[in-house]
Amino acid sequence: MYTTKDYKDDLYQITKTRFVKYKLLLAFTEREVSQNDFIKQLKLKKEDSEIEQIFDDLRAIFEKVRLNGGKLDPDPVEEAKHLRKANKSKEAFIKILPALNNNPNDDDTLITFGWIMYDFLKISENEIDRYLKNFRILNDNATITLNRWQADDIKRTLVDSILWSIRRVILKDDSYADKVLPEFLRFYGSDSNFIETRYDPNARSASRSLIKDMMNHLNDYNYLKFTDTIGFDWFDSSDDREAHFQTEDGEDKKIPPLKESVLNHYAKRILKMDIHIVTEQRVNTFLSVLERSIATNTSFVWLPYHQGRLLLKLNRKEEALNVISSFGRTKSNEFWVWNLISELVDEEDRFNCLCAGLLCKTKPEMVVGLQEKIIPLLVQREMYSHAKRELDVLIKSQQANRKNVSSKLESWKQENWYSETESVDTRDQLAEYAQKAKDILYRTLPFTDIFITSVNEEKSIVNFNFLLNNKSVRSGYFHSDSIEGNHDWKREGVFKVKLFKHHSRPNFYSVHAVMQGDADFRSNFIQSEVGYVEKNDENAFAFVNDVFISPILVDKHELEGYDRIEFVKKMRFNKKKNTWGWSVDQITSVER
Repeated sequence: MYTTKDYKDDLYQITKTRFVKYKLLLAFTEREVSQNDFIKQLKLKKEDSEIEQIFDDLRAIFEKVRLNGGKLDPDPVEEAKHLRKANKSKEAFIKILPALNNNPNDDDTLITFGWIMYDFLKISENEIDRYLKNFRILNDNATITLNRWQADDIKRTLVDSILWSIRRVILKDDSYADKVLPEFLRFYGSDSNFIETRYDPNARSASRSLIKDMMNHLNDYNYLKFTDTIGFDWFDSSDDREAHFQTEDGEDKKIPPLKESVLNHYAKRILKMDIHIVTEQRVNTFLSVLERSIATNTSFVWLPYHQGRLLLKLNRKEEALNVISSFGRTKSNEFWVWNLISELVDEEDRFNCLCAGLLCKTKPEMVVGLQEKIIPLLVQREMYSHAKRELDVLIKSQQANRKNVSSKLESWKQENWYSETESVDTRDQLAEYAQKAKDILYRTLPFTDIFITSVNEEKSIVNFNFLLNNKSVRSGYFHSDSIEGNHDWKREGVFKVKLFKHHSRPNFYSVHAVMQGDADFRSNFIQSEVGYVEKNDENAFAFVNDVFISPILVDKHELEGYDRIEFVKKMRFNKKKNTWGWSVDQITSVER
């Protein structure tokens, strides 16, 4: 068989190798241009030897036509396209399959077959067994490779159409995702190349939509199999950003970044699985993914929480406490944070954490678990009046929500301490224990050297500078009256403190421990030097040792060029230049 497509492909090959215009070749072979005119055109740019090579190539093509009975066969791919367009899918399939088997790497044949099979998939979406059979036929006969960074709109459109079809199917029944997965794994070749690179988080993405729905519907075994194959390296920059859409009512809605959603979903899912199913190796691998993601995506606020929970799942309690404590600093008013931390500390701190959890504002039914944990500890400490109050509140809450009261709770009411005790009215007396618990959150904070720039005693505000990562200068302030102990907060003083930044208030920090600072640290912000003044008569300002001297100081000390001065320089922020730099703060002596 020698088809019209083969014929045109061979002509096109001559254009590439011999550098001849395709239209000229086609016109000559179809006798629209005579041989003499053809040769004349070629001689404008070709040597005789080159023209002879072109005719050798043409004679080879004509020989193929002769061996094919002097005719060109219709192109089965074009015929299949026409049949598909006429809604004759079965005939199109019969026509294209032999051509695909003979030339499985031809993109035009492959894509045509893919579209024909898409038609079969689409019409069978309501019949899962038939759908799987058609999917199997597609995979048995074709492999549609797709490079996620390659801009191949034709292949991309085909693949996306198939992905949307798969998504429509798995949304019809919770069990369909598990049934479709084996053929889906075959379809995308067990890697993530079917996920395209995009640059706009609001752009529709068939692959990403399907991934989210697959993860929501697969059972544990298939969930792990699926996520193991695609991994977590396929995210692009658009997946780090929020998406936005408008409802039918015109209301703007925000969708969390896809990367954050996928990582959160995976963490929650494997936390529920038995460690023998999810495996310690898989958890450790994902912890590495979380660590990198937390470092690069600080806005993904829940990733550290899941990181801590997973560390606890592996019984790495000390690491879990460090992570959860850091996370808990921004969630210290949430009862569940204290419940979690209570699982990571010793018994004394455990009691303090449970007290902190009880003092958080929430619905009574939300702290039932906390109450069940703390009542025995209150009894153990002979804090019977508190134990009785928590037990009464717990039982009342369970009854109000029509939940059964356990025999364990009822048995506590039969004990002597309950009948012999009056309950307290409030939990206020637990506040001192809760404060001790809050200290846990800041134990792992490192000490930071600070330099005091000013103190407002009336408002108890201390302004300071410090070095971020021992390099960049930063400034901040804190309220001195919120810090325990007496500290001599004086201008130009140095201290070591544990700082926690409150993101809701720019440059505001809370201080959770104070130590005397290193005197040498002052030199990062204030220094004494000697130098000679550099001044231009046209300017009111001057310089010394490349340090700026303000016009006020120049005028005050009547400075002239080459005056020898002793001075104090300070690190200050230049708002116009948006940079930190040295400037002369004080001149202590002048020699002319």
